[in-house]
Amino acid sequence: MIKKLFGIFEKQMVEEKFLQWIFRTINNLIISILTLVFRLISSVINIVFKVIIKILSYPDKALAVLARHHLAKKTPVENKVMFLTFQGDYTCNPKYIAEELLRQNSDYQLVWDVKTAYPTSDYPMGLKFVRHNTYEFYKELASAKVIIENTNIVERLYAYKKKEQFLLQTWHGSLGIKRLDGDVVMGFRWKQLAKRCQKTVDYLLSNSNFETEVFRTAYWKDVPSILVGHARNDIFFIKDKEKVARINKKVHRFLNIDEDTHIFLFAPTHRDDVDESYQPLNYEMIKEALEERFGGKWQIVIRLHNRLKKESRSWLNLLPSYVSDATFYEDMQELLLCTDVGLTDYSSWIFDFVLSGKPGFIIELNLEDYENARGFYYPIDTTPFPIAMNSEELAANIRKFDAEKYEKDKDVFLAARGCMEDGHASERIVEKINELMAK
Repeated sequence: MIKKLFGIFEKQMVEEKFLQWIFRTINNLIISILTLVFRLISSVINIVFKVIIKILSYPDKALAVLARHHLAKKTPVENKVMFLTFQGDYTCNPKYIAEELLRQNSDYQLVWDVKTAYPTSDYPMGLKFVRHNTYEFYKELASAKVIIENTNIVERLYAYKKKEQFLLQTWHGSLGIKRLDGDVVMGFRWKQLAKRCQKTVDYLLSNSNFETEVFRTAYWKDVPSILVGHARNDIFFIKDKEKVARINKKVHRFLNIDEDTHIFLFAPTHRDDVDESYQPLNYEMIKEALEERFGGKWQIVIRLHNRLKKESRSWLNLLPSYVSDATFYEDMQELLLCTDVGLTDYSSWIFDFVLSGKPGFIIELNLEDYENARGFYYPIDTTPFPIAMNSEELAANIRKFDAEKYEKDKDVFLAARGCMEDGHASERIVEKINELMAK
């Protein structure tokens, strides 16, 4: 009898536990469904909100454009040169054009567009600074007879340029292997940008037959190119040893290394991928190869693309003492002048650096993906730079570097592209500015 009662009790316990399990399962399922529905509703509300904000922004943007056009039309043009860089810093071609104007004691007003911070002690006297995208910025832009930019800045702002104004496009790369956005992206917005570029730019400043053709196919089909060279590359032809020493001291001080320490610069390009990230190399192995092949003390210096400044602080954190981060150094050309050996994947700076005659190397990071997404103007193996797939191959290329072969390959490469850099680009560009100012 006791056994029977115990069996019934046990059965009831099992049934009760089973019912509890069913209840919990159903409860958890309801909670999961409600959570999913809530998240879905939140996502839809968020998307709708963003769409509404975007729609509401169109009239505001349109009114802003109209206001800028009205300001531009009523503002008289003066003997003024305005400089714009996508970096928002004192750098690239506009910097060296400005410095040549200052060197020649020109009587033009010189205005510089800044994005993030007001000028430091590195900016020369004689420049006026305005904050980007402010009322004062558009007033200065409207009154400048000559506007100099290193990417499509004026065009993206829908700024109004009068007939008596002249816009010189210097761009920010030369002889580069990777295709420009205008040759890659074929969407409606890019086609419209190309039309504005065609309408707004008066002259393209080129350093080679190759670059002139790239400009023609990318954005500026019918805009005349002037073969004058790139002002920023004059730095590789400086004969003033004291000036070179000052720049060398400045760069080494920024990196916090001794002035007799050699610099190995690794500066990769940016990626169009959403999940773009920094890919570290075996820096210890590379340093050993540099010491073995070239001798002396070496510092590995990493510089990420301007688009990745914010990310660089976390990506390049906790580097070993023989590796430095130069992402925030303003002037890439000064950094190149002080670099003894350079490395990139597909960035165009290496084709400026080749003018120095110093060793340059390429490492193919995700080559197939990059080639499919961006593409190249010519085969990568036609450059003078030894190519590696990884740190081991790079170290091997450094150890067996043939200076004589590199020199010959460099000359053939530059000649094939009709490069005419000679250290006097700034002078020729200022001559053109003087000509335009006289009109």
